[in-house]
Amino acid sequence: MRKNLVIVRAGEGSLHETWLGGGERSWDLIVNYFGDNPHKFKAPGIRRIDSKGPKWPALQALMNQLGDELLQYDYVWLPDDDLASVPENVERMFSLCLAHRFELAQPALSLDSYVGHLITLANRNFVFRYTTFVEIMAPCFSAPFLRRCRPTFGANISGWGLDLLWSSWVSHWSRIAILDVATVRHTRPMGGPSYQLVRESGRNALDECEALKKEYGIVRDDIFITGGLTHSGQRLLCNTNTHGQLVVAILGGYFPELAQASQMVIQLLWPSIGAIPPMHWTPQNFRRIGEQTPPCGVEA
Repeated sequence: MRKNLVIVRAGEGSLHETWLGGGERSWDLIVNYFGDNPHKFKAPGIRRIDSKGPKWPALQALMNQLGDELLQYDYVWLPDDDLASVPENVERMFSLCLAHRFELAQPALSLDSYVGHLITLANRNFVFRYTTFVEIMAPCFSAPFLRRCRPTFGANISGWGLDLLWSSWVSHWSRIAILDVATVRHTRPMGGPSYQLVRESGRNALDECEALKKEYGIVRDDIFITGGLTHSGQRLLCNTNTHGQLVVAILGGYFPELAQASQMVIQLLWPSIGAIPPMHWTPQNFRRIGEQTPPCGVEA
């Protein structure tokens, strides 16, 4: 048994094999296969456990089956099967989680990904960013935090709202992050079989999200960056005198991609964008501010 665990809910086109390398790794892999090919994804050192159904209810059933075995791991990552990455980034994700004692984290999305939430895009200027949100696409849980969250996995079909709930349960702002130096590429547009099942029930994913928020009393669902660790080792926080530097570093880390999309930048940074007067919300000024911060590379 290795220190960490990856469980991927895998269909025929699962990309999890891109995460594997020929060398040693710190994580075990369980392929929770929902296809029909008896020979698919069977290889030495990999467990294939088959089941049908939507991702989160199926993962809840699988984890109930695994029981206390899950508690023997430091971290458990539950990525979608349409994420492409490299072994080094998976290892880097687990290393950062352990070093900074994150309860909930996720790898950032590469800039050529299909994106649902702008905050998940990798930022060149940071090792990681503290946030108020980790998306259900690729959450990485500490074992104790997973134990708390696991009973909610079957709360609905689509999974919408689960990420808001889990993020609200993190014990401290410094225990949740998006990891900018451990990227994955989201290769398919949003949607999938679960969404069709929700529609057949006469609802949609947003209905499920609103119902879950009401059930668990989630009042605030704003998503923003609260701080981050730069490549130089500087910790920038929105509630300290480094607030302005944080805003500049975030802006600089997204250029040139967002230089001509000021409204997207405003959405990404709200409420931190309040540090910049509205009359200065122009693409030209964002570009000028971004050029003050030298770009830092992020592996794709």
